[in-house]
Amino acid sequence: MKRRRDAKGETMRRRLLLGAVLAQLCAGGGVHAQEQTLYFGCTDAEGRSVAAVSDPSLERVVASRAGRTPEIRYNEAILPRLTPESRLFLFAHECARHNLGLPLAGARSEADARRADCHGLESLRRSGLLDAARIDALERDLQFSADEWERIPGPSRTFALRACAAQAAARGILTRTTPAQPEWNACVRGCGERLRACAPRAAACDDAYERCAALCDFRSPP
Repeated sequence: MKRRRDAKGETMRRRLLLGAVLAQLCAGGGVHAQEQTLYFGCTDAEGRSVAAVSDPSLERVVASRAGRTPEIRYNEAILPRLTPESRLFLFAHECARHNLGLPLAGARSEADARRADCHGLESLRRSGLLDAARIDALERDLQFSADEWERIPGPSRTFALRACAAQAAARGILTRTTPAQPEWNACVRGCGERLRACAPRAAACDDAYERCAALCDFRSPP
């Protein structure tokens, strides 16, 4: 019974942490995590907000929509076998497409897809949402049949996430922008303001600041 309670508590902790961290990617606003993972969106290469929209009618796990108000729509009822980490990765992949300014319409190239895979993975690792020890398990979960690929951001490919992690380690931080960029500076200043307002001041405040500052690299295009 205690193990079940601990597992339930860990699941809720992950949901709340996800909401807290992905909120740093959005233009503003927030909601409370309830029975499912909640996503808050991200920014595109032009600095525009990309809304995250839950869409029960969507026949895919996640999909991007371009336009004057870009969106990422998701449906957590699709492919129920997926772990929360896998869904989070696929959402981060779509955020990366917007953040990197990759084409959203038409056929997607495998090279662009792999670039978004690596960008999304590194953003999750730096934000503390994905431990390096879980990458192998994530790769195993991201193995899809031909039918399942109809529900997943394509093209069909093998997810070489361990290679992404090795590449990032060799190059330092994969997506870090130069601190001289005004967008990066403004983002970090915002993290500092939240740190100063955090009360009572505790280790959790410092941890939140570190996650927020790490995500500033993801907000600005490399």
